[in-house]
Amino acid sequence: MSWAAIILTFALVDNVILSRLLGVWPAAGARGGMRAAAGVGGFMAVLMAGSAVGGWALDSQVLVPLGFTLLRTPAFVFLVASLALALQAFNGRFLPSFLRVTGVSIPEIGINTAGLGLVLIATRGEYSAPESLVAGLAAGAGYFLVTAMMTAIRERLEVEPVPRALKGFPLQLITAGLMAYAFMAFDRAFLARVLGG
Repeated sequence: MSWAAIILTFALVDNVILSRLLGVWPAAGARGGMRAAAGVGGFMAVLMAGSAVGGWALDSQVLVPLGFTLLRTPAFVFLVASLALALQAFNGRFLPSFLRVTGVSIPEIGINTAGLGLVLIATRGEYSAPESLVAGLAAGAGYFLVTAMMTAIRERLEVEPVPRALKGFPLQLITAGLMAYAFMAFDRAFLARVLGG
């Protein structure tokens, strides 16, 4: 698979939120506005890229050679959680004001299923280390795109007259469904036409 195909696949065609339904809760619209959405999207991009490369290394260098492939899922859970904790320690040390301003909750990001799901997808797709890194960054960009769009729509709908029965979570579900339907335009046929394959 080419680099462009990996980027388009993980960012648009096979978006972790809208296609795989992974990591939906933080993407439902960041409560701190667009700044929080950018923070969540940025941290998820770093976590997904690191998890994808770490998952590749753990799988290809440890689990498969030792014959422990049945331990992939628990090993990947510990990998993603430890990367999230390392990210929290790094940001607590070097970017504490950024965490306060964006309102990012690193523990919430650490237990997010999108990071684990991407590691499983990348290892089962047998991507190399550079391909896993690009897939992680592209999935993080797709995550940021959906989070920013959901936040912008939620902020706009807060000032619009909406029936009381639809306020809050029901309207978020409708919005997510319509966005998923719109993202269906980015399918494998679209990818083949764009990339000339």
